Amino acid sequence: MTVCGLWQGPQRLAAAIANEDGLLRPPITVPANSNNARHLLDYLADANINTLVLAEYSHSLITLAHARRLRVRLVPHDLLEGIRIATALNRRPPRHTAILLARWPFTPARYYLREFKPITPQKSQLPLF
Repeated sequence: MTVCGLWQGPQRLAAAIANEDGLLRPPITVPANSNNARHLLDYLADANINTLVLAEYSHSLITLAHARRLRVRLVPHDLLEGIRIATALNRRPPRHTAILLARWPFTPARYYLREFKPITPQKSQLPLF
C-alpha cells in the first residue's frame, strides 16, 4: 500500500509518499495555488498512489482528488490540530505535517481515518449554478 499525506499550508502545498514498508520518499513541495494542486494530484494519480490522506477540512483538495479517482482517507480535524499543536508542527514547514499524514495509516491512530464518500444529490435538489 503506497500512501501519500497531503497538506496545504498558507504558502506551500506539501506531499509525502510512504511505501508499503513505511519508508518515506523525499517530500514534494510546491507553491500553494489551484494550478499546482491539480498538477500535483495528477502526478500522484500517475504514480499509483493507493491512498491519499488529507485533513477533514481540505475541501478543495478532497474534491480535486476524488475527481482523479484517488482513494481519499480523512483525518478528523480536531485530532490533527491537537497533535500539530502538541508537537509544534503548526510552527514548522508544511512538509512535516504531510509526513505525519503519510505515516498515519501505519500507526494505531489508523482507526480514526475514515473513507471519503461523496454525497449523491437528491433528485429534488436544485443546482446551485
